[in-house]
Amino acid sequence: MDAVGLIVEYNPFHNGHKLHLDRSKKLSSAEVAIAVMSGDFLQRGEPALINKWKRAEMALKNGVDIVVEMPVYFSNQSAEIFAEGGIRILDALGAASVVFGSETADLERLEKIASIEEDESFQNILKEHLAEGISFPNALDRTISEFIGEQGALNPNDILGVEYIKSIKKIGSNIVPLAIKREAVGYHSKDIVGEIASATSIRHLLSEGRVNEVMGVVPKVSYEVIKKEYDSGSVTFLEDYYHLLRYEILRSKEELPNIQDMEVGLENRLYRCALDNDDFSGFYSDLMTKRYTNARMQRVLTHIILGITDKFTKKAREKLYYIRVLGFTKKGSKYLKKIKTELSEKGVDLFTNLKNVEKRLGIDEKEMLDFDLRASKIYGIVKPYAERKIPILLEGE
Repeated sequence: MDAVGLIVEYNPFHNGHKLHLDRSKKLSSAEVAIAVMSGDFLQRGEPALINKWKRAEMALKNGVDIVVEMPVYFSNQSAEIFAEGGIRILDALGAASVVFGSETADLERLEKIASIEEDESFQNILKEHLAEGISFPNALDRTISEFIGEQGALNPNDILGVEYIKSIKKIGSNIVPLAIKREAVGYHSKDIVGEIASATSIRHLLSEGRVNEVMGVVPKVSYEVIKKEYDSGSVTFLEDYYHLLRYEILRSKEELPNIQDMEVGLENRLYRCALDNDDFSGFYSDLMTKRYTNARMQRVLTHIILGITDKFTKKAREKLYYIRVLGFTKKGSKYLKKIKTELSEKGVDLFTNLKNVEKRLGIDEKEMLDFDLRASKIYGIVKPYAERKIPILLEGE
């Protein structure tokens, strides 16, 4: 029973995701689809629009067989760490392949770029461009262009694709990378083409209260969840957390330099902006410069809220501490039972509920789990939700 892996956020699950899922199953010829899904805080430095359980429900109802949580110390990170976390989990779960969306779907080219990025001279030139004060994606594009003679070298999905390939090599995995060309709309696009819209576009519609317009670009089962969450006031955006963020900045100015992704001097700018602004819009407008992308700055902000430090991230990357299952179908349940012994031999604890889990985990594993659970509690301060004690089981599959 082969499994195909997908590293996802489903924020929320839309028609483009459904197309990607269906094509991934066909391309890989796999019987089981495993989604490693970010929990309540995401790679672009935002809280999830809808909590992890509702997003897992959407994924299962749309054809995913197993949903496991990517812990926040992997999910709320740069492309490199995000990709590494996803690949480590899929490798442990025995996935034969990983399928990712790509602006080019040119796997040979992406593998070439992955190779040159590991070159010492490449890294030195990249550092030189970063020192010029430009954003990381622009510095990366410029460096790649100098090495392979192409302009506009990488877009967001291709950047992730390169990192998946690098992570597979780094951990010595046998996972086969496969790419599917992203069609119709771009990663950040707010355009709607037919029945396809980006998650960015859908979040924009919801932020403006245009929930009915979402109906045409998401599967019916997704819309039912989204509409219910919207009507109950449960959808969330980064600005909803400004009171927590501002408190943390003002309270812990001396500790800010230890935060993951914090650059020298940025802590002083953050402190001044937090002092001067009672609302998030003014704070963020004063804070941003051309040196930072939105994703980079938002990650710094959520790292402050959650307390993700350089030291903690370094420890989190040392190994895979555990795997938590959020939901599965009957087919997914059979697969998990099949690989449970293999996981045990690898020293990875797979758990489907929190009962007695603390007795099963070592000190380091418990520290990581507690951190992840605390992140969800922080999410719930603003948008409370019921924490399930057992995974979602989709009957009839």
